[in-house]
Amino acid sequence: MQTKLRILNKAIRLFNQKGFYAYTLSDIALQCDMSRGNLAYHFKNKYKILEEVANCMLQDIAEIQKDRKNYPAFSNLSLDVHTCGVLQKKYPFVFRDMSVLEHATIKKVMKDWTAKTINNNIEAFAFAVEIGNMKEEQFEGLYYQLAVNAWLITYYWVAQKVVRKVAKIEEAEKMIWSTILPHFTAKGITAFEAFYGEEYLNNIGVPSENYIHKRHRTLLF
Repeated sequence: MQTKLRILNKAIRLFNQKGFYAYTLSDIALQCDMSRGNLAYHFKNKYKILEEVANCMLQDIAEIQKDRKNYPAFSNLSLDVHTCGVLQKKYPFVFRDMSVLEHATIKKVMKDWTAKTINNNIEAFAFAVEIGNMKEEQFEGLYYQLAVNAWLITYYWVAQKVVRKVAKIEEAEKMIWSTILPHFTAKGITAFEAFYGEEYLNNIGVPSENYIHKRHRTLLF
């Protein structure tokens, strides 16, 4: 089992560096200082390694989610964001490659986790409305879309960091809250501030006036 785990960890590091398709089984064996035949004894092909990665992701999700509240709480939303962040940090190659995401075992893990996360968000919104922390929906389907958007921001954060070169001040969770907080009641804002703190609430994102001033300077010169 130690040898199998060593192969798996080495393969994940390699895949994270250059992608799943950049290495052959022989390449991985070379990096592990073993013959291809010895490696094949543990993993017949690269897709068997990918199946084991899927199992590791399931274990990671289960471990992190042990801290979950057993009722619809917004702290659970933070936990879901954290869970996805851990997966993205440990297995970025999975999130960068659609063909890897299409692999049956990986796809099942991500599909099930995605469905659960979106449903958790919807339940949290419904509960918040019920106890007066969120306003009633202004139009039908608004909070469902908000739940999906929260997942989208989290799930594609790796791509955003690469394409937009996201500044350190930007965080996936804060970006999500910036879309949800406008739908909070005064009671909800008070509860949010009590849980996350005034400093967190006042630093959700970069103030728009910063961009306005920057644009004015650009126009002037």
